[in-house]
Amino acid sequence: MPGRTHVCVVGYGVAGRLHHRLLESLGVTVSVVDAAARSLRRPGMRIAESVAELPAEPAVDLWSVCTPTADHLPTVAAVLARDPAARLLVEKPVCGSWEVPAFGALLREYPRARMVVMNQYQHAQAPALLKTVKQDVARHDPVSAVRIAFVKDRRADIAAGRFVDRDYGVFGYEWLHMLALLGTVLPRASFRSYLCTAPGPDTVRVAPDPELISTAAHDTVALDGFGAVELYSSIVGPDSEPWVPVPGWAARPGPAADDRLRLVQLDAGPARFTLELDPVSLPRGTALPRNTHRLTVDLRGRRQEWLVYDSPLENALRRAMTALLADTSPPEYDFAPVRRIGQLAELARSAEPVHSVPADLPSPL
Repeated sequence: MPGRTHVCVVGYGVAGRLHHRLLESLGVTVSVVDAAARSLRRPGMRIAESVAELPAEPAVDLWSVCTPTADHLPTVAAVLARDPAARLLVEKPVCGSWEVPAFGALLREYPRARMVVMNQYQHAQAPALLKTVKQDVARHDPVSAVRIAFVKDRRADIAAGRFVDRDYGVFGYEWLHMLALLGTVLPRASFRSYLCTAPGPDTVRVAPDPELISTAAHDTVALDGFGAVELYSSIVGPDSEPWVPVPGWAARPGPAADDRLRLVQLDAGPARFTLELDPVSLPRGTALPRNTHRLTVDLRGRRQEWLVYDSPLENALRRAMTALLADTSPPEYDFAPVRRIGQLAELARSAEPVHSVPADLPSPL
């Protein structure tokens, strides 16, 4: 990116610092807006406590909104009040489930503005390789099942007040990533059908929690004319049992250097395609370098493997900046995935409360 491009990062928590580091590595000039500006100052760092207080010069070419989800709507409103033609990059989820109508109305009020929501797996190289290899290996076999699992033990972060989502629960952490991956491997019509399928207790198992709404979930949907779709996620590692047992296909086959799991699995005819996204370990648990992903194909007793090195977050940031600063506008933001996780969160709220679980079973947190 040219050095004259000026990006303002609004919100300087974990995501904001990560955006700042990646943007500076791209040669971009970065300013920061954060309520704790005075404690963050360092030599040469342009910083202000609010969007309104940021100096008018140099003009901001793009705004990177990294505030907590609950602050996204007022932050975007403040940016648009200052710059009605603002280019906005917003971290996911774009807003709270109840804010979707207001967010859509705000964007319609500023037709010259542009917005892209960070979606780091939508254009990642590893899922693209999965699609290509599937076409090569099983071109004439339709996909009969898709399984996606994202697991990370976030209890230490939550206890420290980081990454706390009391609106969407478990669905506000990795579920949008899983939906992005699902959208890359499903035919478009099947993906839209999935998003429009109303979740219910007969298809979704949820581990409820009195403070976080939910800590794990397993969604299983049979799509007409396609096959089975399963999504599983936990923010307490494997400790979601017995409310949501870890599916057998998401169990680790051996030791790992990292407790995280990011897995995509496809069945097509006699072939099984397994994509392991970073972190990836060797059979005895040795970690492969960061941003290394592994694709495995099992077919008729034979196995093939590919290793892919790619930074999905950096790619997503580059693509978002290119789309926002181009002469043509990016596609209008699709709120359907956010509506989907909102429906799932509502289902979790109506689930059996934790205190009704037998007393000898541990709480998920």
